Formats: sequence, C-alpha cells, structure tokens
Amino acid sequence: MIAPPAPRLRERFANLDACTYLISHSMGAAPLAARDALATFWDDWSRDGPEAWERWLPEIDAIADGIGRIVGAPPGSVGLAPNVSSLQETLASSLPWDARDEQNEVVYEALQFPSLTYVWEAWKRRGARTIRVPTDDGRTIPTERIVAAIGERTKVVVLSHAYFQSGALVDVAPIARRAREVGALTILDVYQTAGIVPVDVVALGVDVAVGGSHKWLCGGPGCGYIYVRPELRAQFEPTATGWMAHRAPFAFEPPPMQYAAGMKRFGNGTPSVQAYLQARPGHELVLEVGIPAIRAHNTALTEMILAEADARGIPTPTPREPERRTGWIGLDVPGGEGIVAELNARRIFVDYRPGCGIRVGPHFYTGADEVRALFRALDELRR
Repeated sequence: MIAPPAPRLRERFANLDACTYLISHSMGAAPLAARDALATFWDDWSRDGPEAWERWLPEIDAIADGIGRIVGAPPGSVGLAPNVSSLQETLASSLPWDARDEQNEVVYEALQFPSLTYVWEAWKRRGARTIRVPTDDGRTIPTERIVAAIGERTKVVVLSHAYFQSGALVDVAPIARRAREVGALTILDVYQTAGIVPVDVVALGVDVAVGGSHKWLCGGPGCGYIYVRPELRAQFEPTATGWMAHRAPFAFEPPPMQYAAGMKRFGNGTPSVQAYLQARPGHELVLEVGIPAIRAHNTALTEMILAEADARGIPTPTPREPERRTGWIGLDVPGGEGIVAELNARRIFVDYRPGCGIRVGPHFYTGADEVRALFRALDELRR
C-alpha cells in the first residue's frame, strides 16, 4: 500500500489540484511560498533600493548552506550561480592549460549532459584535450571503463551522478578514487539526483559538485550551485570572474583581482538575487520532508509505474533495481513524442527523450491516483 502524500504538503504547491504532475525530474512543482519570496524581494527593492544588499547578501549565504545540507556539504563550502554551464566555465578558467602540458586531458562520459560538454570541448582551443568515454547501449557506461580512461595525463574528470537518458545512477566513489590517485580533479554533476536520491559529496570523495534547483529541489530556474572541497578552494583563481568574486566587492578596488577567501570567489557579476530567494522555499520543503522519506515514497511509486508498464508490455529502459536509478521511469512506447504532446494538452505533465521514451517522475507530493490517471490516458492514446 502506497501512503498518499500528506495534504499539508500538496496544499503548499500551486495548481497540483488542476493537473497530474509527473515531471519533477525536469521541473519541480512551484511552491506557493516562492511567490511570497518574490513579493518580499520586490518589497525590499522598492522600499530600500541599494540598501537591500545588506539583507540580500547574508540570505544568499544562508541559501547556499541550505543546499549544502541537502547534498552533505559542510557549512561555507557551497556557492550560488545562475546555472551549471557558467560554473563549468568558471572552473575551467581556474586551471592552467597548455597544449604542451602532458596533464591536459578532460575525461567525460558519452552520456554527459550536453551543456557541460559544450563548455569543456571549447577549452580545446586553449590547450585541453578531451576524452569521451563511449557507451554501448546509449543508457549506461561500465564503471571500469571510466576508471580505465583516467591516467597520468588526466587533469579533470567531469562525471554525472545519473544519466538523463536512462535514469541510471553512476558508481562515483571508485572513479573519484582513481582520479585522486593521478592528481586529477573530479567534478560531479548532481543535477539529476539532489533532492530525490541521498547525496553526500564528502563521502563520495569528489572535489567539486555542481547542480541546480529547478528539478527535484522545486526551486525554479536561475539558482545553480557549486560545492568545492574546502582544502582545495584557495587553489582556484578563475579568469571568468567579476566584482562579486572580490574579497571586498563594495570597496570597488582597481586590479589586480583579490579573490574572496570563501565560496564567493566562484561568483562573477551581479548575482540573480530574486532567483536565489525564489528557490529557497523548495529547498526548505525538501529538507522538511527529508531525503530518506522522499526516496522511500518515490521508490514505491516508481515500482508501481514499472508494474503498470509490465502489465501492458511497455519496455522500460530505466534500471529496474531502485538502488541503480534516480527518481523517474522511462516508458518506451511507439510514437512517444506525439503521445506526450497529447498528455500535456490534457494537463498530464510528463516529457520525452529520444532513446528513452516517456519519462515519468513522481515526487513527494505525488499520489498513486496520479499514476493511475496517467496509465488510463496512456491506454486510451495508445489505442
């Protein structure tokens, strides 16, 4: 028996009574408190003008530490940015690159999210050499294959925690250990997992982790984040930078750049304050419910989705064992892209990915009735 989500949780989100929301792997539902946060931001701005910075900057630090609690990072080790792509560029600009340098390789998986690989491939112009670890099935890559690709020439390993094509989780720890052995930096993308799968960046042994708020964290777009292992932080001096990365930004000092001692050194220009404030209510709800409870509820619902798919003979390219997947199930039905368009028109929100099919992602505010509603509609559309 799957316990229904508590009414007090559903009531704290907008419009869940007007749709079937099964797309939290792509865009989490909107907390009503996010609207209040934006209104408060406007009030602060309209009332205090530039003096509002005195209130906003400490709040940004608090939001970053809240994300740290979700991903197992210690206080003061997480910073914010508008998105992960800009953070990858910041990280790349922190490292020395020379085509004559023997340690100049960036290793990444063929299933890595494209936005990250666009950034690192562009750094070939500055001396980087990229190694793309292939996949045999378009859904997974053997851990040992990634480990074998890491050698004495490796400078950076850019790693997914889960693949967006299949929902398959990656065994991070042995890959991070191998990278550490050769003196390479491990950058882990937890965008697909944070908020739905227990994540502990310290236990995983990674040097850097990045992610964003608009999926399972229910924070909307514009609030990315970065964790850096504290003992490594001072080594990074990004050339992709700006005034907010300075140790005293409001002193408006001329060059040379004097980097902030803490995580603000990974900032650049004026921060997107409203996006960060908007994201906090979602983070707080995730912490309130707790990742173990969220994971248990999601596992029960994804097992239900698998059973419904099996009963209809629908292939599911997602790993069947809960411990090997993130929070969604793929349904590989013929004509899936067109079916998704019809489902969304009925306000049954799911999405489609080539090679995977229809992605269905329940969250802590989802009930079994919504899964049944999806399959009733799917039965009708497939006929």
